[in-house]
Amino acid sequence: MVASLVAAGALAPALSTNAMASGMPQMEFHNPLVVAQFAWVLIIFFCLFLAVKYFSIPQIEQVIHNRRSKIDGDMDSARQAKAQADKAVEALNKTRNEAATEAQAKIDSIIQETRASSAKQMQALQARLDKEMHEAETRIVQARDSALKQVDQMAKDVAQSLVKQLLNEDVNDQIVNNKVQQILIVKS
Repeated sequence: MVASLVAAGALAPALSTNAMASGMPQMEFHNPLVVAQFAWVLIIFFCLFLAVKYFSIPQIEQVIHNRRSKIDGDMDSARQAKAQADKAVEALNKTRNEAATEAQAKIDSIIQETRASSAKQMQALQARLDKEMHEAETRIVQARDSALKQVDQMAKDVAQSLVKQLLNEDVNDQIVNNKVQQILIVKS
């Protein structure tokens, strides 16, 4: 092969003028240089293929696998954290609803107790007011009766005084009292 390359090297200036004249020298497979270059390209390509297949791709697959495992682990952790957060929110809502129900029940019981206490106080107050009104009415009746008795006495005294001044003589108290009583009975 070395001999062919040396011979090709000696012939290169002669072939190059012919190759240039024909158009595409890289496609002249009759030329030993082109065949040698093509063989080296195949060898280099095969070596690169083996290097990529056995060294680069496994490393890339390992990196992809590690990343996928990490992402899957992170996603699982996120799902678990979300599930725990959902449970915590549910427990919080349940506790809040129970507290609201309990608070409403306490408020209702306080309102009922207040209403019952107010009703008892109102009844006691009404009873006291009724008693005071009855006592006041009794006092008014007594005062009226007392005033009427005094009016009777005053009327009798005034009548005697008038009769005495008009007639200039003393009149029997009993007669004046009877006449005043008759007049008062008629008017009432």
